[in-house]
Amino acid sequence: MEESLNLSEILFKPKFVYPETSVISNSGVELPTLSREDIYFGFVVDFYRPVLKFEWVFSGGSALDIDEALAKICVSKNARSRDSLYDTVKEYGSGHWNYEFNTIAQNRVNRAHECESRNDIKGASHNYRLAARYFAIAAYPFLKSDMLAQNSDTLCRTTYKKMYDIDPSNGILQVHSFNVDGKKVSGYLHLPDLNQVYPCVIIVCPYESNFSHAYRFINDYLAKANICAFVLEMPGAGACEKLNMNDHFSMAIETAIDYLGTLKYIDATNIGLYGSGISATACIRAAILKSSKVRALALLAPYVHSFFTDLEILDSMPLCLRSSLCNRLDLDAKDWDTLTPQFKVFSLKEQGILSGRGGCKIPTYASIIKDSVVSKEDITLLENNFSDIIIKSNEKIGRAEFIRNSIIEVTKFFSENFSVGN
Repeated sequence: MEESLNLSEILFKPKFVYPETSVISNSGVELPTLSREDIYFGFVVDFYRPVLKFEWVFSGGSALDIDEALAKICVSKNARSRDSLYDTVKEYGSGHWNYEFNTIAQNRVNRAHECESRNDIKGASHNYRLAARYFAIAAYPFLKSDMLAQNSDTLCRTTYKKMYDIDPSNGILQVHSFNVDGKKVSGYLHLPDLNQVYPCVIIVCPYESNFSHAYRFINDYLAKANICAFVLEMPGAGACEKLNMNDHFSMAIETAIDYLGTLKYIDATNIGLYGSGISATACIRAAILKSSKVRALALLAPYVHSFFTDLEILDSMPLCLRSSLCNRLDLDAKDWDTLTPQFKVFSLKEQGILSGRGGCKIPTYASIIKDSVVSKEDITLLENNFSDIIIKSNEKIGRAEFIRNSIIEVTKFFSENFSVGN
């Protein structure tokens, strides 16, 4: 098939030598000594990237496939950018992170084609879904200027759409574009069907994931609760790559709220926001600035104030996450100690978005991990600014378990707060 040939050419015959991911936005920096190993950040010894295996499985991957790719990465004898880190093989080929996950993704694409030839729609859809998940992992951590990752991200979007095109039982996927600050951005609207008007949750992806990461949350939870989802990415990432990460980093969400209100399948009186980490920061900001149009707000481990100002938290970030944050700001993580004071501008307290005088009435649910990125001061700021808020503090549990448990509660929260049929 022509499509298969094109994929193979993109994946396995790169014409140039590209910088290995761990040196992008990290030029020459040594591995940092972490102030602590934070469960939420997913730190793993001997890897540049936080390896979020169980989270990737929960979001739609196969543990066997992922283990196969990780094993080949670990046993590779090829030269690495950082000798102590398995996932930093320099040349595109055996053992290279992007290559190994592209390979299992391509295998799934081939299986999907075989299923299509037998008119096995369910099998084809299943394999396209797995391919999309692995192309996304191949692109992780989705850095700007990482050309191989950008190729994988494009293929992720292609195969993800194919999953919906081939099997109507998955629901409806629509890509909607709109202008933000004079720049075109896109979001992914997931609808159960086109037979009625649905309440909608805007899911905002943090930088460590892309739009396909929310598949299980949408398909297995929100859709079953008769709620549709609009997936949006942060400035400088994916379909919002043209936007700059600046102190008004919630602008795309604010514009999306207004845009969704014009669509005939969306109940504009029942729009919710959901985010985690830095995307939760953007959701808080948008909710307060557009409080009359937001029905409910759900947050996982939101970066409120301390994340941007507390050196113990900032210094607990693995190198990969440091470079990911700096990458969106066109900075280099090698200058971490001199850069950290600049992050203060993103604090919702410093911006005056959260203060002791707030009285936002939007029903809000926040799930946090105790003694992690959300401090006691952050909790106080949230409680002082949201008059109707539930904060669930989880003991130190694994990141995947934290997300899975929280999603169950978040779905219930949105169902209870959307005024469906009233």
